[in-house]
Amino acid sequence: MCRERLLKELNANSSANLFMIRGRSIKGEDMKEAILPLAAIAALLMCGCMQSAQLDIPEDYYLQMKKADVDSPVELIRFAASIRPHTIDFTVEERVAFFEWYLKNRGFNVSFAYCSNFRNSGREHVWLVLKNKLGENMAVEPSYIEMEAASVSPTTPEYKSYEKKFRDIYELCENEGGSERYAWWKRASGQKLLSENIILAKKRQL
Repeated sequence: MCRERLLKELNANSSANLFMIRGRSIKGEDMKEAILPLAAIAALLMCGCMQSAQLDIPEDYYLQMKKADVDSPVELIRFAASIRPHTIDFTVEERVAFFEWYLKNRGFNVSFAYCSNFRNSGREHVWLVLKNKLGENMAVEPSYIEMEAASVSPTTPEYKSYEKKFRDIYELCENEGGSERYAWWKRASGQKLLSENIILAKKRQL
């Protein structure tokens, strides 16, 4: 990532640079106490902005919504049942991204689980893993009908075996082919859902 590369270059060239600390100039050996130049900070911020633009994810993607009873399986199933009808025209990938967004906005500790050979079918698949305050994990399959799972919270072995976990949409898209396949927010129905929830979040802040 560009931020890491920039920091490495700054560290590598530190002995040749001067930094200002408390009104005095110092050389690279005192770099731990140094304040990075404004130009370097600006460059780091630009890298972050460019990275977000490349992922094509809406700005301020996650919202502060009214928190649910996040440790109640019943509450999870209630939320899942209420939001699934809104995703009828979503792909499996778009639906899992939408569920993660909505549940995380409501305070659930969810992350993405990824398997490159789901059910030994040769197909990739992504679902959600919910972690409660006791540290227990529970699988969440937003596309349980399409994937022929027993329920929205399947307990079968294939949902306990995954190769990678991603904490949010940014990490998932950075590592698994970009944002396009997960971009529920680009659909007309998705844009409507996003706009409605942004309005609700703003009202909550008033």
